[in-house]
Amino acid sequence: MASQVYLSILIPVYNWDIGPLLTALAAQARPLASGRQVEIIVLDDGSTEKFTNKAVADQLFLVRYEESAVNKGRAETRNALLQQAQGQYVLFLDADMLPDRSDFVQTYLQEAQQGGEIVCGGISYQQHDQPAPEYSFYLYKSHRTEALAASVRASTPWRYLFTSNIMVRREIMQAVRFDARFTGYGFEDIEWGVRLGDNFTIKHIENTCSHMGLMTKQQLWAKMRDSIPNYALLLALHPLKTDHSGAAALAFFLRYLPAELLTAGDWLLNRLFAWLPWNWPLFLILQCDKALMLTLELKKESRSTRPLYK
Repeated sequence: MASQVYLSILIPVYNWDIGPLLTALAAQARPLASGRQVEIIVLDDGSTEKFTNKAVADQLFLVRYEESAVNKGRAETRNALLQQAQGQYVLFLDADMLPDRSDFVQTYLQEAQQGGEIVCGGISYQQHDQPAPEYSFYLYKSHRTEALAASVRASTPWRYLFTSNIMVRREIMQAVRFDARFTGYGFEDIEWGVRLGDNFTIKHIENTCSHMGLMTKQQLWAKMRDSIPNYALLLALHPLKTDHSGAAALAFFLRYLPAELLTAGDWLLNRLFAWLPWNWPLFLILQCDKALMLTLELKKESRSTRPLYK
């Protein structure tokens, strides 16, 4: 009987070339093969663009590649990957990540051997030598909200739990699944982190991956707006932890304004964001419009389901 896999590396992919990530992981996993400590499972979530991902995966050691005929969303895809995992621990990586350390996999194995429950490695942009100017704002924002030192992330462990680079004991994953109601973009990882933090220890370490999927400021603006329904769902599920932080705190005051005024404000901020070239006011405008859009979403929901704020 084959020895049990110890660490399952799970990668959901949608419209991204994962060749560099798979090549890096396979190279680190190969020396561990004799002990059968690692498996790598990729699930393509109904990509509409064609890459050589399957051909690359078929040539690499310990990699299993599968495809979904339809797009199921981030939460459901991760749950499907978990069902296939055999390891005592699972390491979730986003497809557009790239390990910064040559001992990236070994570092997680060491944390697992020490009995860690949930271990977050963190995000960086180390492997972007000279990013194009159109990505300047994205990097500016990310260095203030995501690419943070482990000591900063540890101050509020659940808030900085990013599923782009995280290892979890499998039995915990089986007990606390991703909420499949988060079908669009964003916040499914934070909501999951809130529930995990209530019962388990979340540890933040310096074992980063570089996020290779940079966005232009307009792409980031669109992603922010796409995430608003999920943000509203997060607030509905965990009001005591999330109602008075970030954009939700500003939305608490904006709720007194009529929807017509909020809509006009959104129109103005949209145009200012497109016109201004400086990162610091762009960051402020993004946060303000996020709060404004959240307020409009909550007002819409309050008319049919629940009060805007309790």
